[in-house]
Amino acid sequence: MKIRVTAKNYQQEVLKSETPVLVEFFAVWCGKCAMMEDVVDEIAREYNGRVKVCQIEIDESEVLAAEFEVEIVPTFVVFKGGKPVSAASGVLAKKVLVDMMRV
Repeated sequence: MKIRVTAKNYQQEVLKSETPVLVEFFAVWCGKCAMMEDVVDEIAREYNGRVKVCQIEIDESEVLAAEFEVEIVPTFVVFKGGKPVSAASGVLAKKVLVDMMRV
């Protein structure tokens, strides 16, 4: 299950999460984001309970996008213990995202 994150629930869902969190910064108008949707959904299903998958819409949460200097969408950031541990942007293979979560 993917969780939609905004500034209101960011601290609870991402920073205070007991499990690692894969955050996707995306935009509704972004074609490459749409291309990644199936991969992100697959990861959310396969890693349910072990990894939390969150999405942040950059136009809706401009402050969060600016905090992470998101200039390219999609941008993926993995958090562990409330700290970002890895990040990558663009259309990525599922294996790349899975490897990022193992950091």
